[in-house]
Amino acid sequence: MHHVTKVHFGPLLSEVRTKVDSKRPLLRYLVDKREGLRNIHPKELLTSDFSCLHSPFSLPDLSTAVELILSFVKEGKKILLYGDRDSDGVSSTCLLAFFLKSHPAFSSINLEVMVSSESDPYGLCKEALVKIKKVKPDLLITLDFGSSQADEIEELTNTGIKVIVLDHHEVPVRIPTNCALVNPRRTDSVYPEKKICTAVLSFKLVTAILFRLSDEFGKIYRKIELEEETGKKESIYFQNGIRLQEKMTTSLSLDDTSIFPYPEDFTTAIPVDLERKLFFYQCSKIPDFFTGMEEETDLAGIGTITDMMPLIGENRHFVKLALNSLTKLYVGDKKRKGLSELLKELKLSPQGVTTKDLGWSIGPVLNSAGRMGKTEEAVSLLLSETSLEAKTKAKQLLSINEERKERTKRNMDRVERYFQRKPERTAHEVVFCYEPDMEPGVSGIVATRMVDTYKKPAIFLAPDNGDARGSIRSYGPENVLELLESLSDHFLHFGGHPEAGGFSIKIDQIPAFESALYQAAKAWLSVDKDKPKVHSIETDFTVLTEEIGERLLKEWKDLEPFGQGNPDIKLAIKNAKAIHLTPLSGGKHVRFHLIGSGSLKYMIWNKGEEFQKFMSEHGSFDLVGSLEENFYQGRTTLQFIVEWFGITAENPAVSN
Repeated sequence: MHHVTKVHFGPLLSEVRTKVDSKRPLLRYLVDKREGLRNIHPKELLTSDFSCLHSPFSLPDLSTAVELILSFVKEGKKILLYGDRDSDGVSSTCLLAFFLKSHPAFSSINLEVMVSSESDPYGLCKEALVKIKKVKPDLLITLDFGSSQADEIEELTNTGIKVIVLDHHEVPVRIPTNCALVNPRRTDSVYPEKKICTAVLSFKLVTAILFRLSDEFGKIYRKIELEEETGKKESIYFQNGIRLQEKMTTSLSLDDTSIFPYPEDFTTAIPVDLERKLFFYQCSKIPDFFTGMEEETDLAGIGTITDMMPLIGENRHFVKLALNSLTKLYVGDKKRKGLSELLKELKLSPQGVTTKDLGWSIGPVLNSAGRMGKTEEAVSLLLSETSLEAKTKAKQLLSINEERKERTKRNMDRVERYFQRKPERTAHEVVFCYEPDMEPGVSGIVATRMVDTYKKPAIFLAPDNGDARGSIRSYGPENVLELLESLSDHFLHFGGHPEAGGFSIKIDQIPAFESALYQAAKAWLSVDKDKPKVHSIETDFTVLTEEIGERLLKEWKDLEPFGQGNPDIKLAIKNAKAIHLTPLSGGKHVRFHLIGSGSLKYMIWNKGEEFQKFMSEHGSFDLVGSLEENFYQGRTTLQFIVEWFGITAENPAVSN
C-alpha cells in the first residue's frame, strides 16, 4: 500500500440520503462521481446484453483478417495461432482456437496452436521466429503481441507467410506492412473503444466470422430522417453494423431493390445508439447466433479482468456477460470442459462466479503456467475435449500455481535479505534488485511487492536461460515505458504497458545497465519533481459501525463489476475501537471486530504486526476499506477488508 499522507472523508450516509433526490440516493451519488458511468442510460448501467456491444467491423483490418482465415481454411492451408504467455494471451488464443476447432464450418481446418513460455523473450523474438519457420504455416495469427515488431513480421511475410496480428498494446510510429494489424489503438481506428484486451479482439474476430457466414453480411440498411432546420429528408446508410460515410455511399449501387429499411419498430431492452441497435437486430436474425456467442464471452471476460482493462463502456458489459456465462458453465454442462473443471477444482461459490474470482482465482492460475515456463499446460487445459482429461489438467495447473507461490515466497525472502545487506540501494529514485540466485518467472509479482514496500518504482531482475529477464512497475502516474525506451540500448527486448513493463538483457550488461538506470531515472522523474509528494485516499462515504452490513452492500451492488476505472466503494470509519484481535499466519495478517458492528469480521492482510503495535499505542483509530462477500468451505460471509488504518486530523494523516 502507498504511504498515505492524507485521508479525504466522504459524506455520511444520512447526508447523501437527505440531499440526493433519487429512489436510490447512494447509487445515484456514486454514479455521478464516476466519469465512466455518469453519462450512460440507467438501463445500460444496470443490465448487460449483446445489444451493448459494438460491431467488430469498425476495427482496422478486421475484415481483411476474416477473409484471410476463410480463404486459407477453404484451401486447406496451414494456420498457426501463436499467443503470448500471460492470461490475456492464453485466453485470446484458446478462445479463437476453440471456435475454429469446434465450429462445423471449419471441420477440415489445418490448425496448430503455440504459445510463448517464460523461457522465451517477449513477442516475436528470434526463438519464436525459429519455431514459426519450423512449422511452416501459410497463415500466422499472433495474439497479444506484434504491433511493435515490424521488422520481424516483415521477415516472415518476405518468406511468403501471411500474417494477422491481434493486439491491444501501444502502436509505434512504424507499424508492420503487408499484414492485417487488428489493434484498436491504431491512429486510423474508428472503433469506439481503445482500451480492450486481446481476448476481446478474439471475441470480435469470432463474431465477425459468424456474421460473415450469414445472409446478413454485406446488406445495406437505410434510415430516413428529417432535418430539423430545412425539413428535408436525409438518408443514412449502414452496412455490417457501421454507419457509412457519405464518400463511401457514392461508390455503392444504392437502388431500392438492394437496400433494406432500418428496423424502426425493433426495440432493444437497453436503449443503445443506431449502429448497435441495427447490428443487434441483424445478429438476432441469424439462427443460434447469441447462444453460440454467449459461450465465447467467458475467456473475453477473464482477459479483460486479468489484463486490468478499465471496467467502463464495453469492457463492463463483457465482464458481466462473462460472469453469467461462467456461472452457467460451473453449474451446468457446456462445451468448455477444461474451464468447467478448473472452476470446480477452485471450489468457487455455486451461487455465481464473481469479478473477484476472475482476478484472484482463475486469472492467477492461468498466468502461473506462463510464469513457470509451462504455458502449454494452460492451453492444453482450456482446449481439453473430455471431462476426464480436463480434470487431470486442472489439477496439474493448480499444482503449478502452488509452485509459483513458493517461488515468489523464496524470491521475496531473498529480496528482503538483499536490501538488509545493502540498505543504501533503497535511496535511489528507482529500487533495483538483482542477484544470481534469484529464480525466474515471477519477476512482475516481486517488482509489485517491492513497490508496495519501498513506495517507489521498482525493477526486479532474475537469470533466465543464460540471459536475464526483468520487470518494472510504476509507483504513481509515471510511464515506465519511457524509462525503458531511454535505456533500450542495454536490452535484447523490452515492452509492456505504461504501468508495467518487461525486458530481457545479457547478464554481462547488468552492471552497466544498473549504473545508467539511476541517472536515467533522475531525468525520467524530474518532470514531477515540483509536485507535492502527497498520496491521499479519497473515500466514498463515512459510515457508522452500526450501518455496515449486507443491506448496505446491496445498495451499490448494481455498480459491479469493480476494478480498473470503476473501483470498489471505499468506506471510512472514524474513532473505531477494535476487540477480539486474532493474529493469522504467525501475525502476518490479523482479524478483529469493531465495537458496534456486531459479528462483522475486519481483515488486515500483510500488516498484522504493524496493526498490533499500533493498537498497543492507540485506544481508537480511523480506518478505510471496503465490504466484500467471502466464500469459504461452502459458506458465504461478509467481511470488511482494511486498506488503511491510522489517526487523522485536520492536518495530514498518521498512517501505518
